Amino acid sequence: MTDTNGKQNPEIKQNQKKLRVFLLFLILSILFWSLIKLSKEYIADVEFDLVYSDIPNNKLIQNEPDQKVKLTLKTIGFKLLKYEFRKKFLDYSLTEIERKGGSMYYSETRSNINYLQAQLSAETVVLNVEPDTLFFDLGVKRSKKVPVVSQMEFSFKTGFNFVGNHTLSPAEVTISGPEKVIDTINEVLTSSFHLTDISESFEQSVSLEVPNESIVLSEESIMVIGVVDKITDGSYNLPFEVINLPRNVIISTYPKKVKVVYQVALKDYNKIPENSFRIQCDYKQTQDNDLDYLIPKLVDMPEMITNVKIVPNKVEFLLKKQ
Repeated sequence: MTDTNGKQNPEIKQNQKKLRVFLLFLILSILFWSLIKLSKEYIADVEFDLVYSDIPNNKLIQNEPDQKVKLTLKTIGFKLLKYEFRKKFLDYSLTEIERKGGSMYYSETRSNINYLQAQLSAETVVLNVEPDTLFFDLGVKRSKKVPVVSQMEFSFKTGFNFVGNHTLSPAEVTISGPEKVIDTINEVLTSSFHLTDISESFEQSVSLEVPNESIVLSEESIMVIGVVDKITDGSYNLPFEVINLPRNVIISTYPKKVKVVYQVALKDYNKIPENSFRIQCDYKQTQDNDLDYLIPKLVDMPEMITNVKIVPNKVEFLLKKQ
């Protein structure tokens, strides 16, 4: 409230001053009370994340062991507050690990209680650890080579294509890790990648997908190499042979020849002779699969051609006994 001269009422000013003094003493009281409380000793349970060390030579952890322990701590309030609100990692040594049987091992956490306590402040005493036992599946560290399988996709400008197949370098990588995991992995995949509008040869670095988090790859990435050129279509009408015919049997086929259609780099078009192709129909395959036709297959062809197909892909036949 103000008077006609705009001056504040003296009574209001006095009340505001008293309020400020009261709030100051209240804050100081809370502060001193908190300091007294936090300086006292308490017992409380606190969770810590574990990082394992001193794994025996040539061994790797194959399972997913416990990642946390709960410690019952006796310490002053200040330290408890720190442990509760600041994420803390504890190193857990496997030097005193015991074998349970096979590849299974265990460690009694109380045997490591002094080691855990040494990582905490001097005012802190560890009274108990949970769980009381940690279990580990330890496997022998192994390495082997596996092929790399491409997950890349390619789209070309009209009139262009690969000359031969694209290649991976290296085509194999070494994987290392626990024996139990290594035995389940037979290949490593590249990351998915799509190259578009390709009209010239290329070398593209592509990362590899790690098949398991416990596995280490000898290479993080590989090179995908593609030789690209202008392409054209080529074709030949060619005879074929029928193999694995029963004795004393004559076979008549329709048609007598099939058409081989392929693509080849324009510069290599005249380097593809007719006799560089060989086509066979396996009568045994027809018989084993109870088919009424033969399936022509290319057993020899030039390496430089791509997108090969045979027309027709089925051959009718008639058998006659001699």
